[in-house]
Amino acid sequence: MSGDQGAFAGVVPIDRSNLTLADQVEARLREQIVQGHLPPGSRLSEGEIAQSLGTSRGPVREALRRLSHHGLVTQEPHRGAFVRSLDLAEVRELFEVRIALESEAATLAAARLERSGAEQLLQLQEQADREVGEQQPSPVFDRHDLHVLIVQLAGNQRLAQAVSQINVELRLARSRSGATGLRARHATAEHRRLIEHLAAGDSAGAALAMREHLTASLQNTIALLYRGNAQET
Repeated sequence: MSGDQGAFAGVVPIDRSNLTLADQVEARLREQIVQGHLPPGSRLSEGEIAQSLGTSRGPVREALRRLSHHGLVTQEPHRGAFVRSLDLAEVRELFEVRIALESEAATLAAARLERSGAEQLLQLQEQADREVGEQQPSPVFDRHDLHVLIVQLAGNQRLAQAVSQINVELRLARSRSGATGLRARHATAEHRRLIEHLAAGDSAGAALAMREHLTASLQNTIALLYRGNAQET
């Protein structure tokens, strides 16, 4: 984490709550990584992290091991731990799996949707419409709350777990690519079409809308990452 100490500047040392120290260190590091405060390629020094969080190296070492298992950190012999960097091929592969899984989630959600679920979807869409209209960054777009809800409404725990793991890894790409205002508006329109199919109980239409939306998201992410890579060379 040399050169990245600022990522933990002002961070409150961990408290000794019901969670183990390794749990708390893992949560802190995960938060810093997925929010982009520790960008891909950042070196993660056990000593610096332990000092910043007011703990020993043991919990830090265990937290890094877990984050490596979840695909957020790479550990290299004789070099140490680093925030994982995804190449364009890896991003494409992850998106292809996500498209397959979330299209199936949309199919199931449309078939199983109840009134309360439809109301939740509409509330999220109304929030996104307001924020895009006010030219504010949309939490619905950034945090993918709508996608999380659709997966929940699908009612398949195994599917939800698989989608969650894919999205953990894709956060590494999102921290580098971000989203333009134009893409946010397009995504909001795509979400609206998706919700219309879900609310109508149209499984085939919902699956197609999800596939088209995530394909557009993939193309946008690849373009932004490619542009960023070109600027770095």
